[in-house]
Amino acid sequence: MNKTALLSFFFLAFFINISIAQNNPTGKPRIAVFAPLYLDTLFDASGNYKMGKSIPGYSRQGIEFYQGVVMALDSLDKEGVSLDVQVFDTKGKNNIFKIADSGALEGVGLLLGAVSGSEYLDLAAIAKEKKIPFISATYPNDGGISGNPYVVVVNSKLNTHIQAIYNYILKSFGTDNIVMYRRQNGADDRVSGVFKSLNASSSGQVLNIHTVVLNNPPVAADVAKSLDKDRQNIVICGSLDDNFGRTLLGITSGLSNTYKITLVGMPTWESFVELDRTDVKMPPVIYSTAFYNPGREENEWVDIFTGAYGKNTYTLPSEIAFRGYELTYLFGHMLNSFGDQLMDNIDEKKFRLLTDFDFRPIRWSKNAVTADYYENKRIYIVKKQTGELTKIN
Repeated sequence: MNKTALLSFFFLAFFINISIAQNNPTGKPRIAVFAPLYLDTLFDASGNYKMGKSIPGYSRQGIEFYQGVVMALDSLDKEGVSLDVQVFDTKGKNNIFKIADSGALEGVGLLLGAVSGSEYLDLAAIAKEKKIPFISATYPNDGGISGNPYVVVVNSKLNTHIQAIYNYILKSFGTDNIVMYRRQNGADDRVSGVFKSLNASSSGQVLNIHTVVLNNPPVAADVAKSLDKDRQNIVICGSLDDNFGRTLLGITSGLSNTYKITLVGMPTWESFVELDRTDVKMPPVIYSTAFYNPGREENEWVDIFTGAYGKNTYTLPSEIAFRGYELTYLFGHMLNSFGDQLMDNIDEKKFRLLTDFDFRPIRWSKNAVTADYYENKRIYIVKKQTGELTKIN
């Protein structure tokens, strides 16, 4: 990867886009994009880049999301959809409320944010106050908000993922030896608690799920104790901890010569590069994702986007770059078509590219008329084996 060329493209595109947005405040539909770019950290007071020929990891996700946004805007412009877009660095000098107080969001019809934590909550509050749809692109959490029908959680919550995983196990592996491995801590209590709640019925457990608490780090002998040589073993990773997950992946790979194993991972496993290896024998691995990328060999648009991204940046697009493009393209079209009626048409499918989103109103109270927020309920269950990804639901 030519990192110097990559940096030059990213930041040249950034400053050109900001300039265009500021000089064209006409009656075009307006979008405000928020991403953690860390420009004040990366550049000194004279505008010189301080990081040599590298891009620090803490800014990479925001930059790649932004690059997807830029490429989507170019596509929209070619399709005759002209938008006034401004990008705000959430790690810059001004926080989100200062940006709002400055008047920069006046007339904005859509907020798009690759944000989390307090920045997510700030944008949700502004969306509610100004009645502007806020598309939360990456944060898999609702932040406890309520009474805010302007918030759309695209990256589905953990409970939604676990329910989809549980439903798939119930449908496909109900008679197999099902074992959940976890650690002894509060974080893993949450994961196993959701499974336990879903598996409860008036007559007892629906599925016979045997839960095993392993020492940290786990060892192969303790995992093997609960496996059955004569049956198919469904091994569930009951932890969001990536180190625990990778260790369990390594252990089950070693045991797969002796036991028939299908390994069920967590939604964070989509970032596991180990699953792309073809030189190591691994069991089939199943996990969930809110975004499905079929790969450039199977999808013409993915191939075109991957080629264009590589031409501009000298590297392959990450999942976050695809999300930046897909969501900007989708909601840019929707804002242009529906204006302030966008939320009334939130499930419009006409402009979708890869992901078949299912945005549903979430209500904390059964008697509530107004949605507390909207969440994408479409979860893909995928299988990876010898580096090949397959959608199985």
